[in-house]
Amino acid sequence: MIDVLDRKIRQMHAALAGLVTDDLSTIKPQFGEADGRYYTKVDFNQDSDEIALANAASLLITNIASMKDHLKVWCNKNGVAFHGETLINNNRAVALIHDLWNIDKHAELNKPPRSGHTPKLQDLRKNLFLSSGSAAGSVVFFSMDPRTRKITTSTSSGGSVQLALRAQIVDENGNVLGDFSSICKQAVDEWAKALSSAGVQLP
Repeated sequence: MIDVLDRKIRQMHAALAGLVTDDLSTIKPQFGEADGRYYTKVDFNQDSDEIALANAASLLITNIASMKDHLKVWCNKNGVAFHGETLINNNRAVALIHDLWNIDKHAELNKPPRSGHTPKLQDLRKNLFLSSGSAAGSVVFFSMDPRTRKITTSTSSGGSVQLALRAQIVDENGNVLGDFSSICKQAVDEWAKALSSAGVQLP
């Protein structure tokens, strides 16, 4: 059973990593003219496949939320106390992902939401994400020549320039509950702690 759980953990991390890409080839600056003035614009979401983005988000939600059932089976087989339900009830990020998963599966919540909200994803799109990293002296650089439309990037000491799938999680009234990527990362970290506490060897 540990092999199945090990694979599931790896799938969860792979789905999280799939939110970002170093491939910037889809960025295509555009020229335009308005009122006798020329301009250059960049839409980082240009030519994105809406269905592909939704599938990537759904895959990540599923891989995170289904960790509960996989850990429960492992705990039962190994005589270890299972605390997954407590984690969902007491951690906002984990609960939000769990509710998103149940809504995706059943089209609507068939039980009271664990997060206290009926969440959904809003404004799912690709954005440019620049990070200087955490190392001292790290650098990230992004520029575009408005005449040639050539994009130049440079990083050092852990800096990164990436296209990232981003969205907001909102409640039933449209109020923003948080950034989808950030909440997913928090939920993954919390499940990793739960796995480790149960005695699972993390890959």
